[in-house]
Amino acid sequence: MTADIRIVRLHDIQLDGDAGLLRDYSRPENDRPEKYLQAYDRHTLIYDAFRSEDGRQVIMNAPPMLNLWPPFRDGLRCDGAPVARVKQHVWKRTDQIRATVPDGVLTVTLAGQTYPISPRPTEAARFAGLNCLLALNKNNAVDWVRDWVRYNVNRHGAEAVVLVDNGSTAYPLAELAAALGDVAGLKQGLIYSAPFPYGPQMSASRRGERNPRFFQSTMLNLARSDALARAGAVLSVDIDEIVHGPEGQTIFEAARANPFGMVTVLGYWGYPASVDAIPARQRDHLFRTDPNPKCNRKWCIVPGGLIDRVGVWDPHQVGGILQNLFTTSKTFRHMHCRGTTTGWKTRKAFPADLHRDPDLDRLWDTYLPEPG
Repeated sequence: MTADIRIVRLHDIQLDGDAGLLRDYSRPENDRPEKYLQAYDRHTLIYDAFRSEDGRQVIMNAPPMLNLWPPFRDGLRCDGAPVARVKQHVWKRTDQIRATVPDGVLTVTLAGQTYPISPRPTEAARFAGLNCLLALNKNNAVDWVRDWVRYNVNRHGAEAVVLVDNGSTAYPLAELAAALGDVAGLKQGLIYSAPFPYGPQMSASRRGERNPRFFQSTMLNLARSDALARAGAVLSVDIDEIVHGPEGQTIFEAARANPFGMVTVLGYWGYPASVDAIPARQRDHLFRTDPNPKCNRKWCIVPGGLIDRVGVWDPHQVGGILQNLFTTSKTFRHMHCRGTTTGWKTRKAFPADLHRDPDLDRLWDTYLPEPG
């Protein structure tokens, strides 16, 4: 049975630079290096708009509105009338706006320029109750993405995948969708087409500053409020990250078993045989170092669970102190595949003291066997 894989182009609004109103910088003028200025997104007003399942609200996910919020709020119209019920949710790297409006012509006027807001239908119904994967993608090899899905279907019982594609140029998204549609056991899939600036590769420089890397956190929370709102559980890991753990239990089952509805998974680095093997498939990572350096943690969460209700989805952090104290798994780990990357030359030096791990041989032979 072929999975239902759909491509959804997000319904964004890009500000007209000639209108004289753009997003303010998040940093003061004396702290804006060139790489910050080049990567900072001043033009994206909202990334997307969709209508809630009950039809009552239009949900808009956006970079931090900053100076744009007052004119946005005041300029929002439905069929020409001001929108009275509109609420801004402000998080560290992202904003979400919920407008309670009937069906009608929705617009916003800023600095004399009127922009149409065209909410799309929500994708939530297709993913309700399913074990879902969530990741960003940009130009990862189609075979890598497919193998990542295959592994998680075979090992963890994944039933659906949501990818946020950040403007891949190596292939059309239809090719990626076709490859995922043939994965045995996969039921549903969604590729958000989101060709927006990723943002500066730097953190906030002072207390109270909004982190300038808007894109990733906003996309996670967009998927959370749209397609994954009623999912059974969601595993958020990158294409080059492979979660493994005790036989007889999946990561989704572990998340549902946790009273807080979440499992945090610590990570370590895995390697192919040599630097000459890079770029490499996930299953070519059969080697480790001793001691093995740690890498950033990832998570699996139950939508509607305790931590999901109080936290905001970020790549490594969701529930603050609750996550730190009550969700870290003692048995599940994720291997960050050092060679499954399109940008390996910019990373740290390749280690010389590798040893082959027979557990990794068994992992791949069991859950991602060579075809044929």
